[in-house]
Amino acid sequence: MAETIPSAQSTEIRPTGEDNVIEVLDLHVHFFTTLGVVRALNGVTFKIPRGRVLGVVGESGSGKSVTGFSIMQLVQHPGKIVKGQILLKARKDDQPINILKYDRHSQQMRNIRGNEVGMIFQEPMTSLNPSYTVGNQIQEAILLHQTPDKDEAWRRTVDILRRVGMPNPERIARSYPHELSGGMRQRAMIAMALSCTPSLLIADEPTTALDVTTEAQILDLMRELQKDIGMSIMFITHNMGVVAQMCDEVVVMYLGRIVERASVEEIFYDPKHPYTVALLRSIPRIGLSKGEKLEVIKGGVPDSYSTVTGCPFHPRCPNFMPGICDKVMPAETPIEGNPHHTVRCHLYPGSAAEAEVETSGLAPGTAPAAS
Repeated sequence: MAETIPSAQSTEIRPTGEDNVIEVLDLHVHFFTTLGVVRALNGVTFKIPRGRVLGVVGESGSGKSVTGFSIMQLVQHPGKIVKGQILLKARKDDQPINILKYDRHSQQMRNIRGNEVGMIFQEPMTSLNPSYTVGNQIQEAILLHQTPDKDEAWRRTVDILRRVGMPNPERIARSYPHELSGGMRQRAMIAMALSCTPSLLIADEPTTALDVTTEAQILDLMRELQKDIGMSIMFITHNMGVVAQMCDEVVVMYLGRIVERASVEEIFYDPKHPYTVALLRSIPRIGLSKGEKLEVIKGGVPDSYSTVTGCPFHPRCPNFMPGICDKVMPAETPIEGNPHHTVRCHLYPGSAAEAEVETSGLAPGTAPAAS
């Protein structure tokens, strides 16, 4: 597979000067498989200001989790970060560092994971080690990053379990993952991620498969801890209701690209990209008449090994313009009068400035099979 791979470590740091905990700049992640190259991320750029919550939304396969794993440098073989920068500024007075200059197995990267950047993984039952107690797994991170004193580490372990609302935290600390309910395992994952008070928490679908009561409790808990610790959160989810409840800003992803970014209020009350509009219309609403069907987004996400010429959403877009949308990649365009609200769509002036034409595995204008 003779594809030239640009070095992720060769790019120069271009910090904005703002107080952002993390800045992701032009991030590209590819998976090199025997069947072909899966371009999971294609130029993702965003930032998370200190103390703010960024929501990352989109359908399965849009690149949300890969973005989170890239920040942690946990992209597994055959995946590779082929281009871009990830600038971390853990403390307000620190200089930003490009963490991609570190080898993923290096001591510097190990010091960042868990200590400066924590992550709540999507499925706690497979993320927790069944051979060790919950307390041992939380204590390990504290001993590694915070203190060598085992008694002090155990005290902190019990304390963080208490803070996440565990009943009888001393008993829970001595329990194995299979002895806990789904909600309690999720709380244990949150406790592990917060045990070293990180500057950034990546929450990858933290309420998946939980009942609505437990979900509400965990969201309340995360908001409370976020205010207490003052950390930033990258909240990855499919649930737009959770986005409205938790987030300050939102980025909408499709096929490895950010197609719209705005404040949470603007995303819900003034969405611009046809994909964002379609996502919001597919949400169940109170007051639907009996027998009225939910709106769906036509077609399906293209095959992982295919790339779409022009705008990646054009095969499913109700506003598709032949000869434009299927030929030219729209540029990230600020909405007039609001530079903080940007969109990649040819419906808005200036979108054709980035004449990026891709080689496609799909014929222009051909919609993929419906899911």
